[in-house]
Amino acid sequence: TYSLTELTENDIFAFSVILCDNEIDRDYECFDKDALITLSELFVGKTGILNHDMKAENQVARIYSAEVEESENETSSTGEKYCRLRAKAYMLRNEKNQPLIDEICAGIKKEVSINCSVSEIICSECGKNVKKEHCSHIKGKDCYHILRKPTDAYEWSFVAVPAQRNAGVSKSVKKAGSEPIT
Repeated sequence: TYSLTELTENDIFAFSVILCDNEIDRDYECFDKDALITLSELFVGKTGILNHDMKAENQVARIYSAEVEESENETSSTGEKYCRLRAKAYMLRNEKNQPLIDEICAGIKKEVSINCSVSEIICSECGKNVKKEHCSHIKGKDCYHILRKPTDAYEWSFVAVPAQRNAGVSKSVKKAGSEPIT
């Protein structure tokens, strides 16, 4: 869909990545399920880069599909059903990308982080939208913030330490012409 030339299965390396979920992250923020659903639409076609460094030479992958997965058995720390945003991405299988592909397959390059904007940031204690009104609660001590109504998705990045603990390449990848590796 995104390439200007016809690519075969041997031309690309495809993999699955968890972009984010509805769990409270290291920044004491979480997305609600509706935000994850919106992000699943906004992230399709977005580029994967390295370390949120928005330079063209850092573009390494592109998302071609995304969907929200909801667990029937797990709940998040907020008490809701655990949900996560899973994306499928691809990169060119070439000499330049082969070291990164090797690191992904070896589990070395695994963690990812997203960059997006939201129109509402809600305090979990008082319900105020802290983007528009003052809240006296201290994030991380008294409350956490709920990220709602995404307006844009900019990019996703391979990083060393993501805010979202579960964000990263999933363990199942498929090499061209082979069965999935688990």
